[in-house]
Parts: sequence; C-alpha cells; structure tokens
Amino acid sequence: MTSRAQTILITGVTRRVGAHLAEHLLAAGHRVIGTYRHETDALHALIDRGLIALPLDLLERERLAAFARQVAGQTDHLDLIVHNASIWHRDEDVAANPELATAMYTVHVTSPIELTEHLQRALPARERDDGHADRQAVFITDAHIDEGEPDHIHYIASKAAIESSIRSLALRYAPHTRVNAIAPGLLMFHPEDDIEYRHHRLNRRLLPFEPGPGVVSQTVDYLMACPLINQAVIRLDTGRRWGN
Repeated sequence: MTSRAQTILITGVTRRVGAHLAEHLLAAGHRVIGTYRHETDALHALIDRGLIALPLDLLERERLAAFARQVAGQTDHLDLIVHNASIWHRDEDVAANPELATAMYTVHVTSPIELTEHLQRALPARERDDGHADRQAVFITDAHIDEGEPDHIHYIASKAAIESSIRSLALRYAPHTRVNAIAPGLLMFHPEDDIEYRHHRLNRRLLPFEPGPGVVSQTVDYLMACPLINQAVIRLDTGRRWGN
C-alpha cells in the first residue's frame, strides 16, 4: 500500500463493504470523505474515527454538481474515488414497480459517471510529469455479471453497464486518472440467511468459505499501491463450480 496519506471519497459508507472500507482506510491514516443517505450507528462510529460525512442521494442527479463543489470545499486534492453506493431489487419487485429498474441504473451507472465528471471539473486531476496518474476511480460491480442471475436481471444488467464503461472512462481521463473495477461475489451472508441457504451458496464455490469484506479493502490497497493497473476488472468470487 502507498505510504503517502491520501484523500479518498467513498459513496455509501453506512453498512457492510462501504463501512468496512472506510474504517480500514481511516485506520491506515488516510483522509476519508464518505457519503450517506441515512444515518446509522456505523456512520456515527466512523465519524468518531475521523470520517468526513456528507449526505448524498445518487437518485438526485441535479445535486451532483453542488456535491462535487462541496467535496472541493473539503480538500484541494482527491486521490481516489470509490463508487460503492448500490441498491438491489429483485425482478419481481421491478415487475410491480418499473421505476425500480430506472433507480438501479441511476445509482449504478448514470450518477457515478456524472459524479466523476463533476468532480473532475470542481477538483481537477492533472497530468503529471512522471507519467503516473494523479487520481484513480474504482467502481464496485458484481462477479455475477459473468455468471448471470435469473432473478436479478435488471440489477446485474445495471452493474454490467457500469463495468463496461470503465474502459471508455479510462480513455477519457488518461493520463491523469486511472479507472478500474472490483467485482465481488459472495463476501458475507446476511443475518437472516439460514444454514441451508449458506450451505447451498458455499457448495457452488471452488473455495467454499465466507471471505468477509476485508478482501475488498485488500484489493483497494493493491490498486492504490500499483500505479500500472488501468481499465482492469478484478473478480473476487472464490471461483464457481459451473453447472451447480
């Protein structure tokens, strides 16, 4: 991991992966700005550890430019953007309320792209003399893009859309910004997941264990430390027993 303290923006830090990543980066001595829609105990704990918490609802696209200016008011340089915020709806819910599909595309695709652009305008990354990128954007996608999910077609399609865009974004922002994606599969179960369900999920993996959110933090550390990685998608899926 880079030894220099960096300024990092993470969207969606109130729970699970986002909360763990913010805690990890704060513990490493970085300055972390995190967005939230709703206050949680995890958010308040992060604030106590030094998180700069800013409210942001990615469904409100009209607020993105003002939010980027708000970030610029907190720092004169932004090293890393982690687009982590996500919403998840089953296809049966989308069938009953088609606006949920639009919401997933807005949160996973349109708003992250527009926020990246607004941040570049408000807080420009610049071409460096040494050829290294001045900034990195990391999009959290989903390993099931490669596998498919019959009950979550709209969710997977929205994650696939943003994953495909990283190549175009990297071309747009080179050489001052690198653009990569991390695609987690099974990381951690929910408390309500019963033993039968957990066994079924693990039995489909080549490495049948629950890795936890730390593997995402490890991967972010790697992307921060290795200046050569660009246009890459790193799968965190423990492998899959195809056909099971």
